[in-house]
Amino acid sequence: MSKIKVGTQIEEEIYQQLKLTAARERRPVGELVQDAVTFYLRRQRKSGLARLLERGPAFAVTDEQFKESMESDFYDQ
Repeated sequence: MSKIKVGTQIEEEIYQQLKLTAARERRPVGELVQDAVTFYLRRQRKSGLARLLERGPAFAVTDEQFKESMESDFYDQ
């Protein structure tokens, strides 16, 4: 996958911790940043899905009503 260069500003203390971690893990700073952003985006996506599921069903129908609607032939009406 192709990469693009991104510029941003972060607190100096965070950057120092990031550089130390990168050195300790022998990984580039950019790789750690990408991993962190990827983790954050996945967590957000999952929490968004969880919010949708918490809302409950979009339609309030009984199981019998649902079964009946699935069994009826739309074109025979």
